[in-house]
Amino acid sequence: MGENKQLKDCQEIRYTWRIGNFTSLNVSKIYSRIFEVSGCRWRLIIYPKGNGGEHLSVFLNVADEDSLPDGWSRTAKFTMILANQTNSKMSIKREAQCKFEKEKSEWGYTSFFPLSKLHDKSGGYLVDGTCVIEAEVSVTDVFPVSTDEPSDSSVPSDQSMNKLSDLDNAESIYIKAESFLKSISKEPTSSVADAACAVPLIEDIASSAKERFDELISFPLDNLVDPKHETAMIECLHILVDYLSLFSDKQAKEIMRLRALFPTIIQEWRDSVQVKVSCQSVLSTFEKTENLLKGSVKTEEGIKTKLEELKIREQELKAQLEAIQNDSQQLEKERLEVSKQTQHIYALAEEQAVKIKGKEMELAGAENRLEDLKSNWASVKTVSFKHEILGSQHLYFGGRQFICCFLAVVTALVCYLIILCN
Repeated sequence: MGENKQLKDCQEIRYTWRIGNFTSLNVSKIYSRIFEVSGCRWRLIIYPKGNGGEHLSVFLNVADEDSLPDGWSRTAKFTMILANQTNSKMSIKREAQCKFEKEKSEWGYTSFFPLSKLHDKSGGYLVDGTCVIEAEVSVTDVFPVSTDEPSDSSVPSDQSMNKLSDLDNAESIYIKAESFLKSISKEPTSSVADAACAVPLIEDIASSAKERFDELISFPLDNLVDPKHETAMIECLHILVDYLSLFSDKQAKEIMRLRALFPTIIQEWRDSVQVKVSCQSVLSTFEKTENLLKGSVKTEEGIKTKLEELKIREQELKAQLEAIQNDSQQLEKERLEVSKQTQHIYALAEEQAVKIKGKEMELAGAENRLEDLKSNWASVKTVSFKHEILGSQHLYFGGRQFICCFLAVVTALVCYLIILCN
């Protein structure tokens, strides 16, 4: 039968949980690393998107509840703090004192702080995507009282636990944990049996626990995080601590150390897997965005090339248009000059058209006279000078008539030439 232990000098631990990339978390709830207060293991649980409401939900949880004996309980005072990273006076604090037991292994606040105010960029609660949750925890009552009194050499100190909790590199933790488990492992069995086997008889409990331990220690970490395997490992470690004579001194110390570190290792694994899933989701989203960007850039390059071709064509057409415009302007100038000449000639033609009507009559008269003169001239040429010479009177008259005809012909020719010149 256990007994209650009242802790007079209560140890108060302030645990700080910095949650990076808070705004990109795509999970319903996340767990903090395990921390220890007065020999009791605790962890924080938050619901980043709220637990059925529009508020941030924060809870304090008993981390090793599955490994505690029936009827266990512990009473703790705790203060939950949402840190304001720009003004500490604006930090949100909630205090409570609760009894934790199997039926109620976590206490906290479903409506701790409105999500709208939490995500307000000017609020100071999220800085560079990081949210800071703090918990001040002190344990006032524990049932049953633990009888394990490990020596300083076999149980890690709070300082070493905190140092381990500060490791942020998930891959490093995984390698160290794997190496550690292999270092204390016996020859691993070739087959993997169900870790949740039936409880052996009392006289075989030590050897059965050792067999189960040897079997479980051969499991990779991704199998040990299965709740039934985790519970089986914790049970085995608690049993083997009472039967360390089955192991060498070195192995006994490693088992004591593993008993202290195993919950932290498992939680670190879960945290790392959670970060990995979150990062993979972000990387997957980024890959899709990158592919979209590549497609968009390729399309834009094609449009850019076509646009450059059109611009070159536009320049060519502009040059052709400019040449055509110059030719058009030159033709317009030439047409204007020719139009002026045409106008001058047209005025001259109109003026001459008026004059030509009178000249046509004169021309007709001149042509008639010319015909007459031709006829007279023809008759003159036929005159025979072999006849007898007429009297002086007839000779004088004939010479005079010839001179008049000659002058008439010359006058008609001159008039004709004047008409042609005009």
